[in-house]
Amino acid sequence: MAAKPPSSPPHATLENLSEAKVSPPKPDRKAHNEAAHFAHEENMHKSKLGWVGAVWGSKSEKPGNIAAIVAIVLLGFVGVLIFRYSEWELFSETLTAMMSTISLILGYLFGSSSRD
Repeated sequence: MAAKPPSSPPHATLENLSEAKVSPPKPDRKAHNEAAHFAHEENMHKSKLGWVGAVWGSKSEKPGNIAAIVAIVLLGFVGVLIFRYSEWELFSETLTAMMSTISLILGYLFGSSSRD
């Protein structure tokens, strides 16, 4: 007996493909374990940061965060100085001191991170 030639697959049209129902695969035990491990790691990281760390970052970012806080406070003081005390006799000296400190902080924050 002669073997039958293989039949060609049915032709799919765009209409058939757009109406096809595809169910997502069901996660196996390994996927559940991985999700549980990820959730545990995320909770541990959140507990290490605390409520202040959630806003300002982790231990390695603290120097930059402190510098950013000081720069923001100094910019607030510069704004008050410009709008409230522009006629003060020590205005220019105070403004120069604050702006040089802010420039130093910005250089620290945005400077090169490599220490070669």
